[in-house]
Parts: sequence; C-alpha cells; structure tokens
Amino acid sequence: MVFLAANWLGGLRPAAVAAAVTALLVLAWRVRARRQIRHAVVGALLATACAAAAAWTGQARGFFLVPMVIPAVATAACLLSLAAGRPLAGLIANKIVGGPPGWRSHRALYRFYAVSTVVIAIVSFASLAAQVALYSWSNVAWLGILHIVMGPSWAAITALSLLLARRRVTGERNAATADAR
Repeated sequence: MVFLAANWLGGLRPAAVAAAVTALLVLAWRVRARRQIRHAVVGALLATACAAAAAWTGQARGFFLVPMVIPAVATAACLLSLAAGRPLAGLIANKIVGGPPGWRSHRALYRFYAVSTVVIAIVSFASLAAQVALYSWSNVAWLGILHIVMGPSWAAITALSLLLARRRVTGERNAATADAR
C-alpha cells in the first residue's frame, strides 16, 4: 500500500524508496519490541527485492514481478506433486491436522488431498493469469489491489483447507473405529 500511495504521489523512485524504508522500519520496530522477526525479515527482503525490480525496470509495474513468481511456483509445485503421486496438500496438511502417516493408502483421504491440491493449483494459476494480464496492461493500481486481496484470500483458503482436512481425518478415524467394532 505504501508503494502504491507513494507512486501515485511522487512517482517510481520515491515509491521504491518508501516501500523499502517502510519494510525496514517494520523490521526495526519488531526487533525493538522483541517480537518474532522471521516474517518481518522476509517482508523486508521481499519489499526491497520488489523495489529493486521496479527501479531496474524503470516502471512501477516492475514492483510486482517478484511476487508473480509465488503463484507460478505454487502452481508448478502442486502439479508436480500430483504427477509424483504425493499431493502437496496431503504432504503439508496431513501433518498439521494429525492425520495418519499412511494417508496415501487411504483411498478417500488421498482423493481428498488430491482434489485439494488441484483446487490450490487452479487458484494459484488464476492468480498468476490475473497478475500477468494486469502487468501487461500496466495497471499498477489493480495489481496492488490484487496483491492486497490475495493475502487474506490465501489465509482463508488455508484455514478452510485445514478445517476440511481435519474433518476428513476425523471421519476416517471414526469409520475405522466403527469397522473395528
């Protein structure tokens, strides 16, 4: 948001500087408050890389080149994990929700994680496609809005995926217990 506002008010150079400085100030504040700094460090590095990309391209839209890599990598990781028979959603979510170690041999659980991985791949690809279109149209404001909206959207998708995974794992346990009786 700082980059967008500074770009609108003063242009590319002030926007790139404002984004990098803001990220460093947030990091400094977290260090001073003795809070965990891992996310602030990643944020500062990402904001600095984005500002450097914008400065390097000489265009404000260049700020969004680095973040465009994220949905591209997510899409590729999902598709590769499916091709390898190890759906990414299962590799991650199953551990978090306390699913069985042999989840891949549970047909329903495997199918659930495979479908979840496909959904994540589709959402990632749609995000990438939207970013590429907005980038090609040089629509910096909408690129910024899309990036602002995607943060909470991914948090919601992640929370829903974990909730559904927990339900599926619990359902599988209950079914196994009922079969054992």
